[in-house]
Amino acid sequence: MNKLIVNIIEKLWLIVISLVLVLSTISIPALFDSIHTVLQSGFGTTQVALSILAIVSLFSGITMLVPLFRKNFYKYPWLYPYIIILTVNLAILAVGIEILNYGYQVQNEARHTLFFWIMVVQLIVSRLAFCIFCHKKTVRVVRESNE
Repeated sequence: MNKLIVNIIEKLWLIVISLVLVLSTISIPALFDSIHTVLQSGFGTTQVALSILAIVSLFSGITMLVPLFRKNFYKYPWLYPYIIILTVNLAILAVGIEILNYGYQVQNEARHTLFFWIMVVQLIVSRLAFCIFCHKKTVRVVRESNE
């Protein structure tokens, strides 16, 4: 009976973490829409990317810390690299949107253009740095020890 309860809790947590990851992945195009909104309106917007990043970090951190939930990484080996890549992509976008919002705090067209290009350079350089990092230090897929 105890093993049944443990399996039910583990499966429920997998459903919760899967929903969080799917919704976070779907929300990434909305973050680009947030950039478009700032450019169209000329005013900074609220920072949604940091909230999404915090939620993903909270749930993935709990999954990594609790041994019962950590078993999901062994059953689904793609989960750990997916969480790492999603978290870094969200962090890169959050910093880019924050840079753009900072540039749009003052109504000055030259400042708007400058901070837009700073954001674009930051997005490109950060993605290139992440690609180089992943090329040099591959994100390992978690495997069971008895395989």
